[in-house]
Amino acid sequence: MTNTTITLQQFHNLLADAYAVCVNDTLYFVGYDTDDNPYISDNNGDDYVDLSTVDGDIEVDDYAVSFWVQGEPIRMLFLNIALLNK
Repeated sequence: MTNTTITLQQFHNLLADAYAVCVNDTLYFVGYDTDDNPYISDNNGDDYVDLSTVDGDIEVDDYAVSFWVQGEPIRMLFLNIALLNK
């Protein structure tokens, strides 16, 4: 397994293509605030994480993206959800 470090802009570009992500077995939806900064929140909006800044490096391995936000570690899996029309 190889880790690669990416920039905040590269991370934001990945988020732009995501509808939802999984962090610690919890589903979060990707959204944008009025300043177009990305965030993730749970279905109720109770758990909200601003992703406009990240503490330290953003590392990508074979399965996930890992980083810190306000001292909290985050290991994020991007979900590919497709809509199938019948």
